[in-house]
Amino acid sequence: MTAFRPAAPEPHRPAVSRRRALTGLGFTSASAALLGGAAAPASGAAADGPLPVLPVDTADWTAALRATPQVQLVPGATYVLPQRAELPSGCYIAGNGATVTVTGTAHGALSVNGQRDVTLTDIRLRGQTADPIDTGIVTGHVGLRLTRSTNVRVLDCDFTHWRGAGITVTGSVQDDYYAYRVKISGCAFHRCYFGVSTADRSEYSQLTANSFAYCRLAIWNSSGNWTVNDNTVVGCYGAYYSFSKSSPYGTANGPGGDNWGHGALTGNTFNHSNNGGSGGLWDGGAAFPLGGTVTDPGRGVVVDGVLPPTFSGNTLWYTNLRATNLLGTRWLLSGSTFSNLNITCSGATWVHLAGTQSRSAAEAPKLSGNVKDLLPG
Repeated sequence: MTAFRPAAPEPHRPAVSRRRALTGLGFTSASAALLGGAAAPASGAAADGPLPVLPVDTADWTAALRATPQVQLVPGATYVLPQRAELPSGCYIAGNGATVTVTGTAHGALSVNGQRDVTLTDIRLRGQTADPIDTGIVTGHVGLRLTRSTNVRVLDCDFTHWRGAGITVTGSVQDDYYAYRVKISGCAFHRCYFGVSTADRSEYSQLTANSFAYCRLAIWNSSGNWTVNDNTVVGCYGAYYSFSKSSPYGTANGPGGDNWGHGALTGNTFNHSNNGGSGGLWDGGAAFPLGGTVTDPGRGVVVDGVLPPTFSGNTLWYTNLRATNLLGTRWLLSGSTFSNLNITCSGATWVHLAGTQSRSAAEAPKLSGNVKDLLPG
């Protein structure tokens, strides 16, 4: 059987200007006819004229987007999906702040599977109306699944109340994973079980300038070579997990499986995993399948059994950091702020602090196990 391999990427379509997208809203009354009759431009070419408007009552997004892959949504409208929509290559959805939700927790909203050159902007994806805090994981309830797909951009979207995950990203060792180039930027994840999960060789991609609040876990990152930078994580029970184990959204396990860990974790803020905030703390229903066992890995930043990421310029307040059985020579935590938290390490590889600061000596991190501050005082 021939291994699956995504097609070589074509030049990415130029971004559609907001003025051009909104121009199409003048055709809303005839949007169904416009959507059905518009021909999609060739991949990599600029489209002429306004984007077609996807009618609010569209039941089969998969068929509609297959026919016309570049569309805009009606500002302020709510689209309800009776089943998960599969997005094609070359798909561009300008959300205009519209809400996309689903009929129940048995299925998710959007999926990109083995496709390329897909862009989603300014969409509010809502899993359910009720606040899911302290409920257990429902793995099928996912806002956006990216599977073995190349050059996907998710920009300025909101993910709220997803009981599985806001976004999951998975790849395969059979693909040219050097070319995945997924970019998730400017998005907000609010009260989701997982905010973002990256696994199964979904490598060489970016998670940049996003915000996470009151999630069970903000970021799961077991795949190598992700750049995770300039994100704000606050009030999430789990801030960042990286394990050399299978997870709800990653199956590669053991030697020769995933390219565990490493990459870069820089310039992020991880605050209040230990104590939450006025919106609560998702510490109920906290256990989920991890390496075949239902487990609660605990609060804060947890890195276990992987080659740890480059860690620099991060800010942690009231958010513990725990390292276990790390690979490599050491884990250097440099140029970062640590206040009111614990840093622990067990295993042969040590954690070293260099050039860090705290609000006061009394609020400096408590170090235990194989942890050493190279520049104390």
